[in-house]
Amino acid sequence: MKFPHPPYKKYSARKIPKQEQGLSMLIALMMGMVLMAGVTGLLLRQLMGRKLGAAESYQQMAETAALNGFNRILSELNNDDNTAYKGYLFTLDHHGGDIDSSGSEKWGWNASNQADFPLRELCTNRGQLPEAVPASASTGEPPHVALTESTSNQRDDGKANIQLQYRLRGYTTTATANNNGLGEGRFQIEGLVVRDGDDPGKGYLARTLLLRSLYVNSIVAGEGDWAVLAGQTLSLGDTEILNSNGASGDGKVLLNVNSADRYLTANGCLPYNLLEDVGASNTNDNLENRIVPILEKGLPISNIWNLGLTQDKANNSDKSRVWSFDDTGSLDDCDAIACSRESDSANAEERDDLEEGGGSVIRLSSSELCKGTGGDCHVFVEHINLTNTRLLIETSANRPVVLHLEYPGTTTVDPSEPGITGSINLGSGAQLCGVAPGSDACNGKPEQLIILSAAPKPSGVRSCGVSPSTDKYVLAFDGDSLPAASVHLIPGIVKTGTSSTSLNGLIWADGICTDAGPFDLITGTSGDSTVVRDLNEQWDWESQNFPGYGQMVTRGIRGTGLDTFRRW
Repeated sequence: MKFPHPPYKKYSARKIPKQEQGLSMLIALMMGMVLMAGVTGLLLRQLMGRKLGAAESYQQMAETAALNGFNRILSELNNDDNTAYKGYLFTLDHHGGDIDSSGSEKWGWNASNQADFPLRELCTNRGQLPEAVPASASTGEPPHVALTESTSNQRDDGKANIQLQYRLRGYTTTATANNNGLGEGRFQIEGLVVRDGDDPGKGYLARTLLLRSLYVNSIVAGEGDWAVLAGQTLSLGDTEILNSNGASGDGKVLLNVNSADRYLTANGCLPYNLLEDVGASNTNDNLENRIVPILEKGLPISNIWNLGLTQDKANNSDKSRVWSFDDTGSLDDCDAIACSRESDSANAEERDDLEEGGGSVIRLSSSELCKGTGGDCHVFVEHINLTNTRLLIETSANRPVVLHLEYPGTTTVDPSEPGITGSINLGSGAQLCGVAPGSDACNGKPEQLIILSAAPKPSGVRSCGVSPSTDKYVLAFDGDSLPAASVHLIPGIVKTGTSSTSLNGLIWADGICTDAGPFDLITGTSGDSTVVRDLNEQWDWESQNFPGYGQMVTRGIRGTGLDTFRRW
């Protein structure tokens, strides 16, 4: 049986209202816009991230350029090659000044400016300028310096080569000549990233400013750089500086001057002019390359002779003692060769008990001086005038002796003797020297016998015409009368006689007059040592932070703060 197909029912499509058709279109368009915005934002984010990454990379490259530039400058300034010394630049400002104050620029690192920027050591070779800070004119700013070759590229971005440059924008210092080259130096180093061919002053990819502070220190670096002759009035004649074997010895001659004018001329620092300035013979080859004119330096202070400052006093007294020694009979109140008095009394006591050998020797024993105690012994002497007597002072490494040509204090009573001048006069037949306890032989230890005067300088002009019989703080000796001692007379004058004279030690004095006859200063000591080395060890100058006295070397040592980078 066949079943008939069911009747086919035709369904008609639903008809969407016309108002809903517009809403669907709007939703589709909005969805497209959202998708387009998302894609665009993601693209922009990636592009921005890449750009920020490139900018940060450029900034890091600029900081690297500033650091490398600073290291280049510091390396040149700290170069220990004596023939290329540039450390003096640490004591000179170098900056563009105040933009609101015309003429405040300080371009002290340019050779043409040396008249405006005098150094303390006036004959320093200023022709050695750092290649790391080139400058073409005294008023021109330092140009930018390339760290990389133009043919190399620091970052390949499909454009012109990227180069690193730096420039010294400024250096200021407190380590000036006025404080002996000690202080702080502050650098400003600009680091740049530029494209090859661009003007770094106008266009750059990144720029940073490095601020770095250094401790600046000046010291006398070597034993041969120490001053063994130093003063303001020098008349050296044929003086020679020798070692213990008679060959040329170590040491410099410091000439203290009050004006730089003479040494800023073309010929001021020529050897024959310097020999003339110290009153030396123009044929004196020994001193020719030792003379160092130094501006308003002055002599070292007396505090360097301090291991306790034990003052000499009599055994039964708490008052400082003052000595006088005279074998000429010129004193009225003292008939003995040796006399002493307490600082609060004008009357001297005769000390015949110190005489040996029938009066030909006066011995100041270690037990007599400073009551035999102390790490050093400071003895006050107001008068020494000896012609044929040996004055032996017992010294040792455990207790060196300092002879003061001055009184122990402002309350000291003046002596009753009119002929006492506070000076020393040693004839060629006399002798003043340090000896070991119980010995009659001079020990040749200039570090153990110091002759010192730190009293105020007498008024009036003092020259080589002074005399120990009429003038204060004069040390006059002849022949072998003072074989070994270190002389430090801040207001004093040292004179040698007409005989062939020598001294193992050094002389720092306001005036040095050794032109009357041949004079040899021996700066070497036994055992291949030197006077300077032995003095440093004996008086422990290192612990006193004494930088030395002589031709100095200035160095930038270490940072005084954290590095700072500024972006702008």
